[in-house]
Amino acid sequence: MSKPARLAKGFKLDGIWITQREGSQDGVTSQSSGWRPFYLRRRILLTFVVIFCGIIAALEVLNRISQVNYGIASSVEGRHYLWTYGPTAILTMVAAFWSRVEFQVKQHAPWQSLQEKPEVAERSILLDYITPMQPFAAIQALRNRHFAVAAGATGSMLLTLLIIFSTGLFSLQEIGVQKDHVPILLYDYFSGENPTLDAEGATPFDTLNSVLFDNGSYPEGTTANLAFQRFSAPNISSNAIVTAQIDGMEAQLSCEPANITITKWEVEGVTSTYGEFTITHQNMTNEIATPSCKIENFSIDGGYGAYYPYVGMFEQGQCVGSKGTDGTRVVVTIAKIRENVVFSNDTYDDYTRGYHQKSDIVLDQSVLLICTPTYSLLEVNATNNASVSLSNVQIEDTRSKNSTLPGLAAWDIANSVLSGPKGHTIGRPIEDNNPFVAPDKMSVDYSLQIGAWLAGSTGNIDLLFQDDVLNYVASAYYRAMAAQYMNNGLARQRSSTTTGSAVVLEHRVIMAELPLRAMEVCLALGIMLALVIIFLASPTATASTPWNPNSISAIAAIISNSKSLRQYVAGTSTSPLYILEDRLKESRYCSRTSAEGFSIETVDNDQSDISTTDKQSSPSSSAGSKPFPSFIFRVAIFVAVASILVVLEVLLHISETRDGLADVTTNKYMHYSWTLLPSLLMEIIGLSFRSMSFNSRILAPYARLKRPSGAVFQSCMPVNFLDSLSVTTVIRSIRTRHFAVLAATLAAFITSFLSIVTSGLFSAMDTSQYISTNFSQEDTFHRFAIWNASVSPDLDNSNVITAQYIIQGNRTSFPRWTYERLIFPKLSMNASLRTNLPESSFVELWVPALRTAPTCLVQRGSEVNYTLQAATDEQTSVNSKVSQVLYIEPPRIGCAPWSNGTGWQENSGDLLELETEGYFGLAILSPCYNANSSGANLPVSYFWGEVRNGKVANIAAMTCAPVAETVNTWTRFQLPDFDIPADHPPVPDESSASTVKDQYIPYSPWSSTSSTAANLDSFFQALVSGRWAIPRDYLGDADKIENVIEAIKFQDGIMKAQEFNGMTRLANASLGVSLPGNVTLTNNRLRLIQDATSTRVLDALLVSILILGIIGSILVNTDHILPKSPSSIAAVASLLADSNFLDWYQPAEDPNDTARGRKFFAGSRFVLGRQNAENLSDSSSSPTEEKRDADLTICLVDPVGEKESSSIPLMPLAIGERNG
Repeated sequence: MSKPARLAKGFKLDGIWITQREGSQDGVTSQSSGWRPFYLRRRILLTFVVIFCGIIAALEVLNRISQVNYGIASSVEGRHYLWTYGPTAILTMVAAFWSRVEFQVKQHAPWQSLQEKPEVAERSILLDYITPMQPFAAIQALRNRHFAVAAGATGSMLLTLLIIFSTGLFSLQEIGVQKDHVPILLYDYFSGENPTLDAEGATPFDTLNSVLFDNGSYPEGTTANLAFQRFSAPNISSNAIVTAQIDGMEAQLSCEPANITITKWEVEGVTSTYGEFTITHQNMTNEIATPSCKIENFSIDGGYGAYYPYVGMFEQGQCVGSKGTDGTRVVVTIAKIRENVVFSNDTYDDYTRGYHQKSDIVLDQSVLLICTPTYSLLEVNATNNASVSLSNVQIEDTRSKNSTLPGLAAWDIANSVLSGPKGHTIGRPIEDNNPFVAPDKMSVDYSLQIGAWLAGSTGNIDLLFQDDVLNYVASAYYRAMAAQYMNNGLARQRSSTTTGSAVVLEHRVIMAELPLRAMEVCLALGIMLALVIIFLASPTATASTPWNPNSISAIAAIISNSKSLRQYVAGTSTSPLYILEDRLKESRYCSRTSAEGFSIETVDNDQSDISTTDKQSSPSSSAGSKPFPSFIFRVAIFVAVASILVVLEVLLHISETRDGLADVTTNKYMHYSWTLLPSLLMEIIGLSFRSMSFNSRILAPYARLKRPSGAVFQSCMPVNFLDSLSVTTVIRSIRTRHFAVLAATLAAFITSFLSIVTSGLFSAMDTSQYISTNFSQEDTFHRFAIWNASVSPDLDNSNVITAQYIIQGNRTSFPRWTYERLIFPKLSMNASLRTNLPESSFVELWVPALRTAPTCLVQRGSEVNYTLQAATDEQTSVNSKVSQVLYIEPPRIGCAPWSNGTGWQENSGDLLELETEGYFGLAILSPCYNANSSGANLPVSYFWGEVRNGKVANIAAMTCAPVAETVNTWTRFQLPDFDIPADHPPVPDESSASTVKDQYIPYSPWSSTSSTAANLDSFFQALVSGRWAIPRDYLGDADKIENVIEAIKFQDGIMKAQEFNGMTRLANASLGVSLPGNVTLTNNRLRLIQDATSTRVLDALLVSILILGIIGSILVNTDHILPKSPSSIAAVASLLADSNFLDWYQPAEDPNDTARGRKFFAGSRFVLGRQNAENLSDSSSSPTEEKRDADLTICLVDPVGEKESSSIPLMPLAIGERNG
């Protein structure tokens, strides 16, 4: 360009710019009353800054709560969707409002560029930021140095990322939550007044036997070392770990090593012909001494002489020179002895039936302890799982109170411990479980044997001779026994409250670190971008145009006053965009407000060049460009949405039938894959439908105009669907009957909910795996033939002891294959499945269980044949405590095979020897005889009642003939050992019960054994003091007879189940009985679960957008409406340049006056097409005299009437929303 040309150009630019500035200074065309983009105002943008800062602050607060409080909150069913949908919904609303900022800053950019200074076309009238996708718009804006536009587009992208990240912000995890000040209920307290250390119930010796050898557990309130207050947390969940500070009691032995001095130790006796030596006389003089106590003549050999080379003793001793309990001690010894024969008579003595022998006893090795019993009150921290018995309590941090209970001496406890087992007619497991191995015979007290098992000091007996081992063993036994006695005799029931703590396993909402930090970065960038827009776009946002330039009428009003621009773009309506760009690239453009109105001025353009360009470059027709997405892409999008629907349903079916979609890990990055990726997919779908909605909204007025009949002014020219929220657009589209816009906008609006719902679509949960398989029955219960008189099986004592321990409460679990009254056949499973079973797996199946269903005859009160008499001398000589004797004749029921009254013995009455008045109870084998009955299936009689004031106040008698039956039972077995969990007891189907003929039913020897309770045998003692005890006064209440009967049957059923379990099983591998079961593999698999509710909601949303998208595409195909997108000033100007109504926009005194536009064009019809431009009324009414063929353009086809053709100044109609 030559220097004169450059000077001329500069002169023109300066002239226009000066004119514009002067016009503004005159006040005639003040822009202060022009259109103001609402969302670009400072207070609106500052509101976004505040919102972003508030969200960051809220996230930090929630993160702090999550870290300190083991998560934000517990997840309950009613709040599940609050934390899954809530954050995404909030951010979606923020993004919706920010989209208006983005649009207005994009829309405002070319007008602001025109206003600031003359600018080239590509940065002004050809500038289009609203059509490209956000990343491309941002890059283009940065190239053009339009930083506010780049900030707006980048802000929308960041908000999209925020929405995606928010779907992975929260996760659900099961964690232990510490809760303080939890109310604790205490059930008892310790009192030394009137101790009942030998109270009824299971003896401590039985308890320790059960714990050590029969899978038993310590009774509630005791451990192996101490007794403690029973407690619970009634208001806490069952899976909580509760910790409480409670009172405890511990008894100890304070032992001192003792020395022994033996003065003389010899024995005399007789050796039989079989070599067995019997002591007839023993002469022992010894002294066991410590600095504080001396005990004389303690029998360290147990009275056996040297018969047992190893002898262990746990006995009582008295210190010389002291009386009473002050000098009483516990003496613990272990000795290795041998005999030295000094005289042996080889002559057989007929009188003694052996050979006389005399020996000296030699002590080779010994450990001797003299122990003082003590006890102490403690403060202890007890921890227990709220869902299990206190038998599993953990005691920690014990602190002595340095005090004792009034009225209780340490020797009171020691005396009970030393009494050991008593009143037992049945052997105990310790008798068969000696913990020691010796090279020769040994005799070690059961006390020390149990102590060795408790202390873990088992093996060679020489271990007891090592330092402190004997002390450790004796102390372990003493503490354990004393704890049981203290619990039995010192714990008094009384409820009180205290506070403790608990760790509760809860499903807590946890905030994920990575999404949190990513969101905070996005929000911080959003704050910076909002500030950029405030400083760059907001100051001039109120002065770019006099009205909202988003409608056809608004642009037409500007183009009508822009004469030179009309000439430059005339005839280019069908030209491709590059033709238009080529024509306009040589000039600069700026906006101008003058007395004639608002216009766009063109600077430095040569008309001759323009004409040449038209002739050479403007094609006669153009295929035009199709807006994205085109019809083909829209079909692909619809197919993709339909495919997603199918995939969702398939995945949901898989999730529900296979307990999830797949195994997942706790890896946080894996967590993001099922939270972020689905949301990203939904955002892509939303972007596609928003693009379709944009095309529909921007082209909607032109679609109306392109109809053959055209459209009236009100339905097309002033319509603006772009610069509004979706809700506003929906309302406007309904009012203007633009149903394609309505469908597309609704579809786009619904897509904003996709990410919200997707945030709760998938979750990781611990699930179990289920396998259906068959289990084989391995045995039956027909070991013995009932009517074979030669059959006389021995009842295994261990089964009776087990039943007794269960009933007494020493053992809380039932032996394998039994539960209460039920006994189950043994089952087996596939070996490979058994090998690979995870821990805590179980199976549920129907199993035929065996149980007793006795046939009973009951007599009440006067129906019972009884006699109460004073005890005879003969009876009192046997038992001096007997005062009265009750003779009762039992109800007669048939003997086996139960033909009524057959085989009863004569005078078949029973007697109860009563020591005191009160309640009585006796269970005894009835005197029923049958030659074919071999000690089995014999009736048992039960008698109970009350004697008061020398009379029988109440009495009942019952005889039961044992009968067995099978019943199908729904049973859960823990695998692989087939244990029955207590929290899922078997459930019998009573309708399936069927009597089993010829079933051998043993008789329990526990019945009719003695007990520590006067007038009650062992059976009835357990009935009123055991695990399922009924109140004792039921025995004397005539109204409670049925309760007693049910209790008797239940307790007898438990006993019989254990006897069946040990006696009557018959293995039979050829049974061929298969029982189908469903195995649950509780391997804590973390499975990806698809939420059914979220799926259904998502299905509904996807179906809705699919239908609406198809309807919108059918109503208006946006591919062929315009040859190019009307998204730039030049593109719209090219459509309007040849229009026949532009000159009717006449200059007005106030260029912003739009009040009369609707009246002037009301009812007028416009059309978009190729046609001749005619004068609106006559040649004189139009400023344009020349008639020529117009290109594709918008024309006014209905003439304006005389009344309306007056020189009324006009401005566009709907554009008049100056501040909107």
